[in-house]
Amino acid sequence: MQLHYKQLGDSGPDLIILHGLLGSLDNWITIAKQLAGKYRVWLVDQRNHGKSPHSEDHSFRLMADDLKQLMDEHAISSAVLIGHSMGGKTAMQMAIDYPDQVEGLAVVDMAVKAYSSGHEEIFEALFAMDITNINSRKEADDMLAQYIDDVHIRQFLLKNLARDERVHPAG
Repeated sequence: MQLHYKQLGDSGPDLIILHGLLGSLDNWITIAKQLAGKYRVWLVDQRNHGKSPHSEDHSFRLMADDLKQLMDEHAISSAVLIGHSMGGKTAMQMAIDYPDQVEGLAVVDMAVKAYSSGHEEIFEALFAMDITNINSRKEADDMLAQYIDDVHIRQFLLKNLARDERVHPAG
């Protein structure tokens, strides 16, 4: 799968940062800019997130394979990986499956253990949304508000909402 990414910095060791569940590469842009003077930083939208392709198939092994493909395409022989939450699990899977390509590993907000979901309310809200009939971010927020009281969580989720110019041309 061809993942969407942003690359910052032109020299130094490769550093790949992977976001958490329901996030995107934009979650790490501020930190990436700070690191770009010392590293060639790669921010990656993992499958089913951000601007990367979506698929019915979703597993840490597939996400590690996606990351390996990105590294191979850009001739990155090895990199330091930073992964937050779901990205941390992807980074750990990468280290297991492709240890020669992982120079270092930093896992943020995640441990090597099984977790219960804890996001049922969020998924219920997202699955209930009829995105084909949303004409504004306000309408989407109103739909989410029926399930999620916390405005900060709603704002975080709404960062993933993008206008499809083929359906709703700007103008």
